[in-house]
Amino acid sequence: MLLRRSHLYTLLLTSALATATTAAVAQGVTIGGTPSAGQATGFSAMFAGDRFENFRNMARFVPTSEMAPAADPWELGASTDSLEYSGEFLGQQTSLEEFIELSNTSAFLVLKDGVVIYEKYAHGDSRDSLHMSFSVAKSFTSALLGIALGEGKLDSLDDPIRKYLPELTSATFDGVTVKHVLQMSSGMRFNEAYTDPESDINKMTSMVPPMSYLEYINTLQREHPPGTFNHYASINTQLLGILLVRITGSSLSDYMGSRLWQPLGMENKGLWTLDEQGYELAMGGLSASARDYAKLGLLYLNEGRRGSRQILPEGWAKASVTPDEPHLMPGENSQSSNVSGYQYQWWTPRDWDGDFLARGIWGQNIYVHPGNRVVIVKLAADQKNFDPRYKLAYIDYLQDLGQSLAD
Repeated sequence: MLLRRSHLYTLLLTSALATATTAAVAQGVTIGGTPSAGQATGFSAMFAGDRFENFRNMARFVPTSEMAPAADPWELGASTDSLEYSGEFLGQQTSLEEFIELSNTSAFLVLKDGVVIYEKYAHGDSRDSLHMSFSVAKSFTSALLGIALGEGKLDSLDDPIRKYLPELTSATFDGVTVKHVLQMSSGMRFNEAYTDPESDINKMTSMVPPMSYLEYINTLQREHPPGTFNHYASINTQLLGILLVRITGSSLSDYMGSRLWQPLGMENKGLWTLDEQGYELAMGGLSASARDYAKLGLLYLNEGRRGSRQILPEGWAKASVTPDEPHLMPGENSQSSNVSGYQYQWWTPRDWDGDFLARGIWGQNIYVHPGNRVVIVKLAADQKNFDPRYKLAYIDYLQDLGQSLAD
């Protein structure tokens, strides 16, 4: 099986810092739609011009694979439009409508007890439009790993990663388990500063290709003993994607389509970004509609079930969102590079209330407050989200909104 990945992957994270090409694509792969007049193709072009338009039309720019809408769609029903909310944002009382505007949000959805109580679209988005997930895709990748574990395709999260990927010959992976990679605690030294030309994430663009992805990962040094320090690095999730393809013998699109997309009743199609060889961007290349993103939140809210059907293995949902080691705990933490908590590709807010979220650059979120049975989806094209002060304040506002919806 081929394991090579192209530099197209890196462009998702480095945005316009490099230029992508779209060479010949694998059988069954299409570049959907047609760029607007004068609009360039390639991943870097997605970040120029009208980003709202671009983020809901990913397939204009890059090769994609498609997951078909579910044969048995999960209809969430019309919005009751019953929510009115105002809360503090950076020291100012801010209505929900003001928050949506100032955060450059194009889709905002709130569900309480599975009922849509607020739904608003802006900047050209609609109920059926698809929107780039960026790193929200990591939480979908995590769900697939849980399903593979439940199916016996993975023996244990405590297995050495080399058991499945023996190509990882570097001493950096001595003692590294699947769980360490899943928890962003593999110990790899990896600088993901998008604006630093010398960062690892940017150097990778000139190294992959000609190196394979696993060959590149073997060049990374160890910074911490595995399982002792939480450091968010997307290379970990890309490694999980390689692992999933290896153990399932299937593409991510096909595996997710049959195991998650169809069972969850996704009402719209889903797209995955592909490289020239047809491999998906596990760390951030999914595109879906707001209501379909909400269904992942509902799945985890309902402990892995849709109705009476258990889609995720028993206990996987709760284990995925509950930090269980000191270096994964939220708040000021000398064993973590983040004030937010972490577990299996899901975050917790810094002031953890049993809540959790999927999070992506440019302002993408699926937020879940289990105590109040609330799911919030926020999709955006917001450059301020790169400012740590705003990023944390946005999460605080979502948390305050979720906490306000107690029975």
